[in-house]
Amino acid sequence: MKIGYITKEDPQNVRAYSGTHFAMYQALKGEFGEVIPLGPIDHWYKNVTKLKGKFLTFGNEKLFKFQYDIELAQIHAKQLDEKIEQLKPDVLLGSLVSPEVAFLKTDVPLYLTTDATFPLLQDLYQSHSNLHFLSIKNALILERMAFEKARKLLVPLKWISKSAQNNYRIPESKIGVISYGSNLVSPIENEVQNLIKERVRSEELTFLFVGVRWEEKGGPEAVGIIKELNSKGIKAKLIVVGSTPKIDEDYVEVIGFLNKQDTDQLLKLIELYQKSTFFILPTKAECVGMSFIEAASYGLPAIGSNVGGVPEAVIHKETGLVIDPEESPSKIADEIAELWNNKSMYEELCAQARKRYSEQMNWKNWAKKVKEILSKEVI
Repeated sequence: MKIGYITKEDPQNVRAYSGTHFAMYQALKGEFGEVIPLGPIDHWYKNVTKLKGKFLTFGNEKLFKFQYDIELAQIHAKQLDEKIEQLKPDVLLGSLVSPEVAFLKTDVPLYLTTDATFPLLQDLYQSHSNLHFLSIKNALILERMAFEKARKLLVPLKWISKSAQNNYRIPESKIGVISYGSNLVSPIENEVQNLIKERVRSEELTFLFVGVRWEEKGGPEAVGIIKELNSKGIKAKLIVVGSTPKIDEDYVEVIGFLNKQDTDQLLKLIELYQKSTFFILPTKAECVGMSFIEAASYGLPAIGSNVGGVPEAVIHKETGLVIDPEESPSKIADEIAELWNNKSMYEELCAQARKRYSEQMNWKNWAKKVKEILSKEVI
């Protein structure tokens, strides 16, 4: 079976969409006979839509998302139809490309995967909370068209599935829920078990925070929790990756952005996952939560907030803690202390996090399940 893999960015670029497109591409190549990249998708007309946006938003604070322009979507679909006609794939799999595939005319079966619906993005992210009415209208039209055109939606979370059903009336039978994987290379099982043993023997708790948008990802809240732990007599430190907040506290170490394409920086990030005691991200907005999956691959219990897709990425008191955003830092610190003081409970969290990654949240499993669905449905 020849797969036409549709992405807006180049899927052979390791940095494309934080490595997710590349990871999917590699996983698909491991399962299917041939995988043809149909991205990147680009056209000069996007500059026209950007100018249109400046005109429409002149004098107000509304945001215009050129990606949801109807004319641009039609042009992108035409580009894709031409590639599909030339390369003749047996089936199409699009990742995060609802606007680009909405106007496709091809008869080749189309499957789509996405990490959120537009209504969910509106609810969660500031970048989608103040849009021009035309961007909102177009986005809903394009996403509905794409979802209806697709033979099936293959989404990583039930949270997304419910939105597709509730917001677009997509039948549940047309949706498959398959977990995404980690974009970091995972250690082998024996290595993880050794890491867990080393963590249990540690006299200091090390919390790893990975997020570029400090405020949105709950950075200040993470600092507050670590401060409370120290005030309760539990030695703890926070390591910050991705952001560069100015914090003058001896229990906070700011690393900054680490580029996964740079070997030394990638190895540094892996080392931080290996040597940390907990992963922490008390985020205010999160879709799939790829960092939580990365943490699980190292058998690292995660602490995340009860928003978006986090409660599916982290199972409360089984692979980590899911905290209420309104909960006080002191109460959260008490919950963490309870886990840490019960070493058998902590070890079980580590083991269950790794088990869930190994059995469910990995790209090999994702590609295998995608193949099972496509093999049954595509004649």
